[in-house]
Amino acid sequence: QIYQQILGFGEYGFPESHSASFALLVYVSSWLKHHEPAAFTCALLNSQPMGFYSPSQLTQDLRRHGVTILPADATVSEWECMLEEFENPPHPEGQPALRLGLCLVKGLSQAGGERLVAARRAQAFADAGDLARRAKLNAHDMQAL
Repeated sequence: QIYQQILGFGEYGFPESHSASFALLVYVSSWLKHHEPAAFTCALLNSQPMGFYSPSQLTQDLRRHGVTILPADATVSEWECMLEEFENPPHPEGQPALRLGLCLVKGLSQAGGERLVAARRAQAFADAGDLARRAKLNAHDMQAL
């Protein structure tokens, strides 16, 4: 009787279509991680929170694969992480650098980060006071930066 119940579950518990689609996702993910590690990690970081791996674990793994990671920077970063090509010399592996986004700055609100990016696009910041004033950042966001 138990065998029949297990057999019955096997008929619907994990259908072949599900296993085929999952296998395709695993294959594509593995290919991207191997051939385009910077882009793969950038996409994972921009999909946080995922619940599987922390941003720290993802960036440590990327470093172990020889990819340069650039810190979040109020004068350069967007809200999300992005890829940056090297000027001279190019990265030996042909991989771009990963620039961390302002979204990874602990305590920085998304609204504050987006105002910062918009103000910076209009004109570069002269100093921290100019940044706070033009981006209309509150004390909490300034402290986070």
